[in-house]
Amino acid sequence: MGGMTGRLPDFEAMYTANPDPWEVGSSWYERRKIAVVLSCLRRERYRLGWEAACGTGHLVDRLADRCGQVVATDACQRAVALTTARTAGRPHVHCAVSALPAHPEGLGVPDLIVLSEVLYYLDEPTREETYQLIDTVAAPDADVVGVHWRPLGEDYTLPGAQAHRDLGEALTRRGWTRVVTHTDEEFLVGVWSRALPEQIGR
Repeated sequence: MGGMTGRLPDFEAMYTANPDPWEVGSSWYERRKIAVVLSCLRRERYRLGWEAACGTGHLVDRLADRCGQVVATDACQRAVALTTARTAGRPHVHCAVSALPAHPEGLGVPDLIVLSEVLYYLDEPTREETYQLIDTVAAPDADVVGVHWRPLGEDYTLPGAQAHRDLGEALTRRGWTRVVTHTDEEFLVGVWSRALPEQIGR
């Protein structure tokens, strides 16, 4: 699938100028989106969660309530520093600089992987390597969560709706099934798993 040509923003400069450039901590839209993502998680508790583009760390801080351990990574050093500071009182949260399609050393075997607002910044080969990475490192019972703003941002390689579809198609080819779908006017949330419930309403 071909993508449009995006120009990556200077995230280091952006986070240095404003520690919350997307107003994740103050915007009702962003706070509601985090609440929706958390409500889409199928389990009350996960062993190990990995958010692969942690940004300001607001979502990581909430995931820490649901996970025995959380690994938070971002390609931007400033973002990782912000997340580290935000989760300083949570010893089970580990932060590291790492850019997709790599994963941090000592990641372990996550049973929750969150890809929030990141895939549309990646070019097609990097996205494909990321899908293969996810399939390889995830625990057999893992849930993968994709979150995308639907339109095309000026820095994106493809619109959010297309990135969301791309993720779903890539995981489906690898034997994953979509188990949760949330469609908003502005954003999409999907959860995929290889461990389907044996019964409904358990």
